[in-house]
Amino acid sequence: MKWDGSMFSEIQTMASRGSMVFQPFSIADWQYAILGSDYAFTRVYRWDAKKRQFIQFQELNIQAPRAFSLVFIENREFLLGSSFKGQTRIYEHLVLDLSS
Repeated sequence: MKWDGSMFSEIQTMASRGSMVFQPFSIADWQYAILGSDYAFTRVYRWDAKKRQFIQFQELNIQAPRAFSLVFIENREFLLGSSFKGQTRIYEHLVLDLSS
């Protein structure tokens, strides 16, 4: 949604059947949103400034996620995802330079 001065207007929708958690977060200059569902893989979206919307970036295998937390330790970034049905998962945010 976008605030136009008097009300919010819709700018994007995402398939979210069975979703129990939707959480935005940022790491450095990247803006993300994570959508956890009981019926599908958890989807990570990244903000695309040119398209001015969130684009699906990655899928994570977290069964029935209920919460996500971002933790910074010794100049590293970790995403923790708690699960209702399975194990809590910990992912590290990595930037890979594929330009060479």
